[in-house]
Amino acid sequence: MTSTIEANKSLVYRYAQAVIDGDMDTIEALQHPDVRWWVLGQGALDRKRFNELVRAGLLAAKRRLVRIIGIIAEGDRVAYEAEGEMVFEDRIYRNSYHNLLVIRDGLIVEGREYMDTKSAAAASFRPISAAPNDERR
Repeated sequence: MTSTIEANKSLVYRYAQAVIDGDMDTIEALQHPDVRWWVLGQGALDRKRFNELVRAGLLAAKRRLVRIIGIIAEGDRVAYEAEGEMVFEDRIYRNSYHNLLVIRDGLIVEGREYMDTKSAAAASFRPISAAPNDERR
């Protein structure tokens, strides 16, 4: 059990490093083909749409930083807190995150991402507003 938990935490660190490096190949390789994502302000996303959003931000940034400030794992779930910074030509985007990943057989099968939506909107990464009975919230 401990080795699985440590392996899952290690995968999170590899994922964070891939974000820093702008390495979309690794980001995609760490995801199960049927991974399901949920992102605060965006709602439910399939693998293709999630990776489109990540790619658009990562490849446009001149520099990226992700610092994991806390991580805990139990079973197939890893929760982590992170601080991020992306430097663009015309702005710097900083935010704090709390993410939950479900990992099975060495791949992310489910991800939930929470962040400060006010910071995202201020940097022009405006979340999509959810309708009142929309499950995207």
